[in-house]
Amino acid sequence: MSAKSPKMMTQEARYGVQLSRLIFPLDFRDFRLALAKNGYELSPVRELPPPPARISFSGVIARKSETTIVADSEAGEIVVVGRSLQQAVASFGDLANVVATELGVDLHARVRLYSLIVHYRLETGKMPLKEIPKADNKEYVSKFSSVMKEDLSSFSIRLSPRGEAPNQEDWFDIAIEPDVIDENRYHIGVVFRNSRKEKTETFIKDLENNLLKLIAIIEA
Repeated sequence: MSAKSPKMMTQEARYGVQLSRLIFPLDFRDFRLALAKNGYELSPVRELPPPPARISFSGVIARKSETTIVADSEAGEIVVVGRSLQQAVASFGDLANVVATELGVDLHARVRLYSLIVHYRLETGKMPLKEIPKADNKEYVSKFSSVMKEDLSSFSIRLSPRGEAPNQEDWFDIAIEPDVIDENRYHIGVVFRNSRKEKTETFIKDLENNLLKLIAIIEA
């Protein structure tokens, strides 16, 4: 890596859970009231039918500071969107406390999976278009070039668990490529989901440092 200190900037981070319950445990009306009581700005909705009718809901539910609450009752998902992964995780913790205190529902109970999606831009002082091809499989790229009758190289690097299909619950994907707006920066996209809270917490704790290590390997 160059002498310039790497500069990592988060574009967006999403963190949340998908519950395994057959029926979503939160009533939409009660959920909105609990959020409003605790300082969240509610998203506008059309007139709601009277109880006891259950209401399916999907989309942005509320906002607080720089975070957004997104939920899908049919999929059993509740997600916090923030400006950093740390902010999204902390805000989800705050949301879980509100739901537990106000509604008596533990969002960590009967979790099918924890999930996160985060996008970074990274500057290292080097050019991603020149650095990423260092990880090429030269034999395969040569064959691809012969087929396309062009001098080719890899534009991106994708990493995932060996032999694991992307439709499995415990899975991750890390994509490293040049940023499409600024060729001097890397874009790094991370998708992670796991059924175990402890493994998810460890992945999050180590993620940004591990990403810097991956870039250092590429640029060595």
